[in-house]
Amino acid sequence: MSEGSSGLDFRKGMIRKRLENVKRVLLVLSGKGGVGKSVVSATLAAMLAKSGLKVGLLDADLYGPSSALLFNARGFPAEGESGLIPPVAGGVKLMSVDLFASGRPIPLTGSAAEQVVLELLALTDWGRLDYLIVDMPPATGDIMMTLTSLGKKGLAAVVVTMPDRLSTTVAHRVLELLQSGDIPTVGVLGNMMRPRSSGGHAEGQGPRRLAKEFGVPLLGLLPYDAGVSKSVQKSDVRSLLKTRFARELRRSASPYTGDVVL
Repeated sequence: MSEGSSGLDFRKGMIRKRLENVKRVLLVLSGKGGVGKSVVSATLAAMLAKSGLKVGLLDADLYGPSSALLFNARGFPAEGESGLIPPVAGGVKLMSVDLFASGRPIPLTGSAAEQVVLELLALTDWGRLDYLIVDMPPATGDIMMTLTSLGKKGLAAVVVTMPDRLSTTVAHRVLELLQSGDIPTVGVLGNMMRPRSSGGHAEGQGPRRLAKEFGVPLLGLLPYDAGVSKSVQKSDVRSLLKTRFARELRRSASPYTGDVVL
């Protein structure tokens, strides 16, 4: 149900009701594309599911949805009595607009994209989840503002950045918005770090400075791993979990996942 003449959006009430059955919601943000945010989201979701937890993954990156491809998930979500039933792939309940679009382009304005995300959240019957991972769009606009305003207990964010100046500058803006909205930030995650032989010893400075400036943990510095590209090309999450990248992400995620054995 969309906004009526009263100015109230009843979908937000439906979303809050559905999220009552979700213990933790983690927003994975970057502010810009091309930093590996979607692969981080998918890998983390698959890790948590493999550990025996109930996990959902919402692909809110409507401009470049990739979760369905990463998990090799196809077909329309089934319709149940309580809403849309997300397909399960790799042990993860997955909802993506690409399940409806099947790879076709989705021309959306910022406002229209926000409406689509609201519809997906309002209509999806996640059931009970330990974690809902949300792969956020590469922007700091309507979708981010909508999801961070839901007031969900257990909502937190992680900011993914590459070491270059452009990525860290955009990530800086994301962290400013999170802190101004009092959104708990798990930490900063540096991605695609080159080995020391390529001068990578200095690459961690950008992510480190961000974490220090905003008083949040530097969760880790994930290496560039050619094995990730191979796994993505094959839509093989199982091989993705065997990469060096995944091993380092497992270590980096441990402060947030607590005593969960990943």
